[in-house]
Amino acid sequence: MAEKTGAGGKLQEFNKRNGLYEEKDGYSAEVNERIRWAKDNGIELPLNSDGSLNDVALQKLYEEGKAKKKMTPAEKMASIHIDFDRDNILPELNGDTLMKLGVKENKNVLLKGQTIKRNLVKHLNVSEKTMENIITEALYNPIDVFPANPENLNYFHLAAFVEVEDKRGLKMGLVLLDTDVSKTEFEVGHAYYVDSDGFKRALNKTNKKD
Repeated sequence: MAEKTGAGGKLQEFNKRNGLYEEKDGYSAEVNERIRWAKDNGIELPLNSDGSLNDVALQKLYEEGKAKKKMTPAEKMASIHIDFDRDNILPELNGDTLMKLGVKENKNVLLKGQTIKRNLVKHLNVSEKTMENIITEALYNPIDVFPANPENLNYFHLAAFVEVEDKRGLKMGLVLLDTDVSKTEFEVGHAYYVDSDGFKRALNKTNKKD
């Protein structure tokens, strides 16, 4: 007998004697896969008003969830292409970085258009290309994460070695990140680079109170 998925995700088979599809016990393999996925991810199964499974809604959740699979750090870095004329939503931070920040909930990173403009004015030695390099490396491949201000632990510096245009050797790129839990995203405040002495001063500030 031919089989298909009927209302509520129930498995149905074709009865040649009466020419109708009749409901069988259990769900189809596809629906069972979606149910297992929902349970594994702590997602409540959507139901119809009569209490049966709403497989249309479940399928939508399943497809959206699969589309949002976790990116590797390399995939995150490869995805960074900053539009310097508008706000940019960047990928979530890596898990190990989140632990160093002391934050439980991971979020996307917001780079506002107005922050980009301010950064290019305040840090005249940071070109658009260098700014993108700093943000990419510091956010998703940091060598160090430390508080930017011991009196306000919402702000952290993420540091990474970066190549800078027209400069020999690597410089230390720093991103100032606002991790305020009340905000929808983490927010980039500044992106710039320093030499070894400048990096030491930034580290020393962590242990000082003005």
